[in-house]
Amino acid sequence: MVMGGGGYGIDPYLCDFFLMVDVTSMGPMRTDASTAAKTINQLRTWRVRADRSSAMSDAVASLQRQWERSARHTGDFAEAWDQCVPAQLKDQCRVDTMRGGVARIIVSSSAVAFQLDRTLRSGLLTTLRANCTAAITRIETRIGQVRPGHRGSASASG
Repeated sequence: MVMGGGGYGIDPYLCDFFLMVDVTSMGPMRTDASTAAKTINQLRTWRVRADRSSAMSDAVASLQRQWERSARHTGDFAEAWDQCVPAQLKDQCRVDTMRGGVARIIVSSSAVAFQLDRTLRSGLLTTLRANCTAAITRIETRIGQVRPGHRGSASASG
């Protein structure tokens, strides 16, 4: 057998040959050739990639499933966060996203980020992993607005 055809052990030119040959005129080799042709045709049906659907509804459904899974994981983590994080830290940080096992937390300052890091290392991360259904591999902190719409303590009046 000639190696070819993408490493499957079937030469694509040989496949075309069996499709073009009239096996009724082969005499004693007729059964072997027809069996080989059937086998090759069967392999073609098994090893050919199915056409992907390019319908917009399939893409929308796929995106919806991904979003629902992401929202479910973020919601599960946020609930565990509310239950496990100490009160003095809870007011100074918030859950941003949870994706691929990485939780992103927005903190109000670098001092809060340091305090959160120490608390996570002293056992909070283990507690969060035990209380959350989503897998938590890492927690990242970023400095930013803790409360949406909050622009600082001073109000701008004109």
